[in-house]
Amino acid sequence: PVAILAQGWSNVTRFAAMAVGKLATAETRMRSRGACLLVKSVSKAQERAAQDAFERLLGGADLGSAAQAREEAEATLDKLRKLVDLFDADIQGMMAKLDK
Repeated sequence: PVAILAQGWSNVTRFAAMAVGKLATAETRMRSRGACLLVKSVSKAQERAAQDAFERLLGGADLGSAAQAREEAEATLDKLRKLVDLFDADIQGMMAKLDK
């Protein structure tokens, strides 16, 4: 009976060692798969964000908004030209007063 008991314990420990080994392998696989899924999810989110940004960029680049921006720039340039002309006139007036 002692030999049978020793062989039984040997089988139990061998089975336990195999079970723990398989469990460790399964855990490693699960972590690896989880990491792969996380990488894929982040990659897809980045692609969606880039695509959305590109679509917004294209949406803002229509002909109407370009024409409006040009009109605003021309209006600003006209205002600047008027300011420069006024400044020039003020300087010429001061110079005329100094010459007298």
